[in-house]
Amino acid sequence: MDTTLINLAQNFLSLVIPIIAVMMIELIRRYLGLQKMAQINQAIVSKQTLALIAVRFVEQAYQDLHGPDKFNKAAEWLAEQVNQYGFSISETEIKGLIEAALSQLKDELASEWQKQLEEN
Repeated sequence: MDTTLINLAQNFLSLVIPIIAVMMIELIRRYLGLQKMAQINQAIVSKQTLALIAVRFVEQAYQDLHGPDKFNKAAEWLAEQVNQYGFSISETEIKGLIEAALSQLKDELASEWQKQLEEN
């Protein structure tokens, strides 16, 4: 009886332990994947925030510049800040971030303008 019970327990453990190991490996893999996605998301949000600051900064500091010159100043400032915080960024990403920031500011301005018109 004792031998049968021990054999049964050993057989059970030989089935359960590999299943638990596979489940643990999968949980760790998913956790690491989620952690990596969170880091990527944080980097994107940080870059978007810096791009918005870059556009606002250039609008205030370089009022005498226009068009491509303003864009270049914003791109320079953004590249410096992104590198300072340890992120990597490409020229096309800088262009996209600045264009998105400009679009966001224009949308906000249009929204505020519309509110003012409706109030008057």
